[in-house]
Amino acid sequence: MIIKNFRKILKKIKFLVKTKNFFLIFNFFFKKKKFFKSLFLFLYIKNNIIKKFFLKNFTILYLLKNIGNINVCVRTNYIFNSISIINYYYKKKINSFFNNIIYIKNIIFFLFFIKKKYILISLTTKAKLFFNNIKIKKKFAFLIGNEKKSIKKKILFNFDLLLKINTYCRKSLNVNVINGIFLFNFL
Repeated sequence: MIIKNFRKILKKIKFLVKTKNFFLIFNFFFKKKKFFKSLFLFLYIKNNIIKKFFLKNFTILYLLKNIGNINVCVRTNYIFNSISIINYYYKKKINSFFNNIIYIKNIIFFLFFIKKKYILISLTTKAKLFFNNIKIKKKFAFLIGNEKKSIKKKILFNFDLLLKINTYCRKSLNVNVINGIFLFNFL
């Protein structure tokens, strides 16, 4: 009898330790003015976020500086029921009423965080796989880089799939066009 109760207590302690670690990661991860001070409030908010956000696909807008491009990508993600992840720096500049935006301080940390549950996909001009040949049934996180600067090689090594779009004599396509084509084919 005592052993069973002790095991139940150990399970509760393990659960609390896991939530406490996730609590600390969550506070580090999303830039807020005030940290979550109580664990119960955090668990309530965490469950709501899991229901709303982590059951969908992600589009990560990396190094995009043109606000027009960011707004158009957010609108296309809203149409396809996907979530846009943007650097926290652009929060004041974007005037959008859509509820599918997450502002994150460190996008690279976010990529390592979701790599366990999602397939990480990126489009580059130097990839060997054409994205017309692949069908994905699992949840994915799709990274869009800047048209000129592209994506750093250190980040590309962590991706599961590097795909290429046939551009027919053009070096690169617009970010909005790539986002629309990709979401249309995979959703």
